[in-house]
Amino acid sequence: MPELPEVETIKRVLEKAIVGKTIKNIEVRQAKIFQGEPRQVIGRKIEGIERRGKMLIIKLSGDKALAVHFKLTGQMVWIEENPKSKIQNPKFVILGHPIPFAGTELPAKTTRVIFEIDGGKLFYNDLRQFGWIKVVKLDQLDQLDQLGPEPFDKEFTTEYLGRIFSRTSKAIKLVLMDQTKIAGVGNIYANEALFEAGILPTRPAKKLGNEEIKKLREAIIKVLEEGIKYGGSSAKDEAYIKPTGEPGSYQQHFRVYQRAGEKCRKCGTIIKRINLGGRGTFWCPKCQK
Repeated sequence: MPELPEVETIKRVLEKAIVGKTIKNIEVRQAKIFQGEPRQVIGRKIEGIERRGKMLIIKLSGDKALAVHFKLTGQMVWIEENPKSKIQNPKFVILGHPIPFAGTELPAKTTRVIFEIDGGKLFYNDLRQFGWIKVVKLDQLDQLDQLGPEPFDKEFTTEYLGRIFSRTSKAIKLVLMDQTKIAGVGNIYANEALFEAGILPTRPAKKLGNEEIKKLREAIIKVLEEGIKYGGSSAKDEAYIKPTGEPGSYQQHFRVYQRAGEKCRKCGTIIKRINLGGRGTFWCPKCQK
C-alpha cells in the first residue's frame, strides 16, 4: 500500500502535470471505485493537489474535490498527448517499460477510471480494487478519515507520542501504523523507523522510555524523508509506481524491510521476520531491543 512518501511523490509529480488544467471527461470502468457523479466534476479546473496521510486530494474549482485512496494496489499514471506517446484510440502505448499489473498498454484490464484532462489522460489502475475515488465537498474533507497528526506537523512531538504510547500495551509497530494516531506511516516505514531507533517491533508501546520515544520520533521523520527523496518504494510485492510509470527506488535502501534471511548492514546478524497484526514484520535481533 502506498504510504506517506509514495503518495507525496504522486502528489508532487501530478502538481507539475495537471494543476491548472480542466477535466474534460471521465470514463468510469468500475462503478464501485468512483463514488459520486462524474458530471459533478467534469468541466472543473484542477486548482491544487494535497496529501493527507495516505490520501491524495485533488482540489477543483468551485466547492468540489476528488479524494483518492490507493489502498493496496492503486496506481495513477499520467500520459501527455504528444507525438512520442503514440496515442491510439482507445489505447495508447507506454514506451520503454511495462507497468506492474497493467503491462505496456493503457487502458489495461486493471484500469478502473480514466480522466481526460487538457493535454492528456490520467489513468487510475487497481488490481485488487480496494482503492477508491470520491467526489466530496471541500468543507467535508475532514470527515473522510479521523487522522492523527502528520509526522512533519508541529503537533508531532515527543510529548504527543509519549501520551499515546502510555495508553496502550499494543506492540509499538501496530501503534505506529494506526492512522488515527499517526497519519501516513504504514508497514514499510514502521519497520524501517523501529530499526533506525533500535526498538523491537513487538515491544509494548507503554514500556518505551522517554529517550527511546525521542529517538523513535526522529527515526520516523528520517525514514519518511528518505522515502520521499528516493521517490517512494517499489518493493517486490508492491504495485506502486510514480505517475510517470517509473518505480521508486527507496527499496534499494531498506534497512530491514523484506530483507529476512539477509545480513544486517549494521552488525551482520541475520534479519528475522514474523507476522504481526497480519503484516510482515522485520527486525535485527541484535540491533533492536
